Amino acid sequence: MNIYDTRALLAAVEQLPRDYSYLFDTFAHDAGVIEDDHAIYDYRKGSQRMAPFVVPGAGGVPMMRDGFETREIGFCTIAPERTVENIDLKNRMFGERILGAMTPEQREKKMVAKDLADMKAAIQLRLEWMVRQVLLTGKLEIFRYTSEGRDKKTTLVANYGFTNNFTPLTKWDQVGAKIEDDMKAIFDMVYNGQGYVSKMLMAPDVAAAMLENSAYIKQFDGRNINMGEINTRYRGKGIRFIGWNSDGVEMYSMSGTFTDDDGTTQRIIPNGKLIAGGEDLFDVYFGPVTQVEDMGKNAKHTTYMKKLVPLHYGDINTGAIKNRLTSCPTVVPRNVDAWAVGTML
Repeated sequence: MNIYDTRALLAAVEQLPRDYSYLFDTFAHDAGVIEDDHAIYDYRKGSQRMAPFVVPGAGGVPMMRDGFETREIGFCTIAPERTVENIDLKNRMFGERILGAMTPEQREKKMVAKDLADMKAAIQLRLEWMVRQVLLTGKLEIFRYTSEGRDKKTTLVANYGFTNNFTPLTKWDQVGAKIEDDMKAIFDMVYNGQGYVSKMLMAPDVAAAMLENSAYIKQFDGRNINMGEINTRYRGKGIRFIGWNSDGVEMYSMSGTFTDDDGTTQRIIPNGKLIAGGEDLFDVYFGPVTQVEDMGKNAKHTTYMKKLVPLHYGDINTGAIKNRLTSCPTVVPRNVDAWAVGTML
């Protein structure tokens, strides 16, 4: 069997474990592959309607259902690629034994396996970035790279009409901050939109301001453990569990940074921000992947209904072999009023 055949590589990619990423694994739901060029979804904003009064014996009064719109959204294409050149196969790999080194053929197989794992992890980081963007802004803005570089303008925009932004009257690091009242106001924004809050994720500076506020911390003194607890524990991946607030909401601090496409370092949760909401806020759909396989007169387009599709191809003239991993995802909120973003500092 040709181990570099797309179907063989597909089996290998599907055996690789998926990298854990907190925002994606907490707030997103993998909705699978869509057999179309667009994902069709129902869009709604939460509302609360009361039942109408009627005159006795007059029957019922028609009650409007909560309105929604059926929308469609396209898929972006993510396609990292790595090149294996002749010189790469001649030199010893990182960590390879100096004596009894591998043959070039063995080295190539190992490099391909390592590249596929690296590219899969990179795609998961991009999915994390997409979820982060929708969480913080309520928009999904996609730009594209061409062979000449990054496009100057955003090429795909989905604006979901997010409005649950909160700013306190007194910042949490200032005297007189009403942290408990601000939390309740944030939660009420979500509850009024027919969402629920089970987690509150804070930037480290917001968490520090909360913990340094003596007035807020005193509220936990003498309370039953089920009413509220400050009990900081590190959970890994930059996540620190702080405890529960008086409403029983889990409070977390999230540190960590990533390098943006412009080469600048960004915090995963920007300074001064917090996010409040529940699990599975978003559906992540994947579109079909179409790619050209084989060369010359045998070239043809092949479509795969897979989340990740590898491609192994070479260039006889340059003596280079390229390995690509393609995914076509999109992120859609289930209810755009089901979470809130606070600017607390």
